[in-house]
Amino acid sequence: MSQLNEIKLKIGSIGKTRAITEAMQRIASVKVGYARRRAEAVRPYTQALLDILQRLVAVRPEYAPALMREKKGGSGGVGLFVVTTDKGLCGALNVRLLQVCVRQMLAWQEEGRQVFATAVGNRGLGVLRGAGAHIVAEAAGISGDVLESEELFGAVAVALQQFLDGEVDQLWVATNRFVNALAYEPTLERLLPVEAELLERISAGDDIPSPTDNVDYLYEPDPEHSINLLLMRYVESMMYSAVANNVACEHSARMMAMKAASDNASRLIDSLTHTYHKTRQEAITRELIELTAGADALAEG
Repeated sequence: MSQLNEIKLKIGSIGKTRAITEAMQRIASVKVGYARRRAEAVRPYTQALLDILQRLVAVRPEYAPALMREKKGGSGGVGLFVVTTDKGLCGALNVRLLQVCVRQMLAWQEEGRQVFATAVGNRGLGVLRGAGAHIVAEAAGISGDVLESEELFGAVAVALQQFLDGEVDQLWVATNRFVNALAYEPTLERLLPVEAELLERISAGDDIPSPTDNVDYLYEPDPEHSINLLLMRYVESMMYSAVANNVACEHSARMMAMKAASDNASRLIDSLTHTYHKTRQEAITRELIELTAGADALAEG
């Protein structure tokens, strides 16, 4: 009977675990919808900035903003803005992204370039340090509205200031891009210096003349200052978008991981239940055999 009790305890324990994973799956499925909408809400703002910048650059084509200047030599430091999660239980979300980052960091280090990392999220901090990156800023606990996080604002400001001060020649952003509720992919893209091609109109509606295309504007204080300011806002919006996308990917990955855990728990409960009934039948059969053997012995006696 002790074996049966042990199996019953295991079934009860796994059942409680399954209840927790199912609850976490439902919570994540709700959160992923809100997070996806927050991530998508940044795109119209970023596109509007690009449209305005395209017009401004056309007005001053000879002007070279600081955020668009290619550094000569290309052997200086590299800034790396890495976005991971603060919590686990989200599958291989962080592992896949950090593998991409570490491979690229090793390539930069072989070229003699020092890596200055900005870590958003606790999960990537130790890995980046172990790979030899110099941590210049970090931010944690960013799971709600990314635009209201003071820690994130400070981390973004540090990464941008490093490029403006010439400490790094490039700034790269590593994050998980949200594809849909069941798919995401790790990405590593160069953000600074901003490529001039990004300021070209690429949307389908740009081939249609706008009613304001021939309208001239008055710029205060001047077009150059406006270009610098809008470029800064564009870069900030891209970094905020990277964090918002990663939050959406986190909830999506956790939803899938908890579903897999719940399914595994159900299969294990079914297997243990089958073992329990089999063991119980064996015990009953053994007792019947013993009773029959005892009755036969008494009859013969």
